[in-house]
Amino acid sequence: MKRIFAKAVVSTMLAVGSLGVVAVATVPAGAAPAAAASKTFGGKVKTVDIAKGTFTLTSGAKTYTVAYKATTKFTKGSAKNLKVGVAVSVTGKLVKAVIEASSIAA
Repeated sequence: MKRIFAKAVVSTMLAVGSLGVVAVATVPAGAAPAAAASKTFGGKVKTVDIAKGTFTLTSGAKTYTVAYKATTKFTKGSAKNLKVGVAVSVTGKLVKAVIEASSIAA
């Protein structure tokens, strides 16, 4: 009985392998996922929340929440220049629905 079962398993494995099925690699537990690449987003400021260090950016039909920190590089101004209607260019990583800004030109 064990031999018949072993032959059936081996022949099934060979048949599946001959179909070109590829094994899927998994990420080890605790490994960090690949980091999102930085992109540049341009648009106009829709709302500003200085206390939280965030503002919303409207770019075309899309609206993004932008988060900035003390380490965010500001060119052409500072966080004080973030006002509703101002055109800005934000470089950062889009994580879920938030752009984590590395630099802001306002």
